[in-house]
Amino acid sequence: MEQPKRKSKAGAIAAFVFGLAFWIPLLNLIFGIFAIYFGVKSLKNIKKEPEKYSGKILAIIGIALGLITYIAYLIGLSLCLTTNKTICGYMGLPFLA
Repeated sequence: MEQPKRKSKAGAIAAFVFGLAFWIPLLNLIFGIFAIYFGVKSLKNIKKEPEKYSGKILAIIGIALGLITYIAYLIGLSLCLTTNKTICGYMGLPFLA
């Protein structure tokens, strides 16, 4: 009896794990790019070959966490540059204060 083929979740898991690194200052900018990239790539693979790939929820969560990183940095950077200079230090950018 032939065993059913397992669906690959590797890309979706990678997106999720990189997305979880959103709390690490400065490194999260790099990990955010990877989370978005692997998440989008996984969603494309799942759409193209659903019998071979899975992990749609993990890919979506990874993309969302990666986007949250950049949205938070944009808000923080705008606050840092306009009003509150102490935010720069919290963001790991004390040289902007």
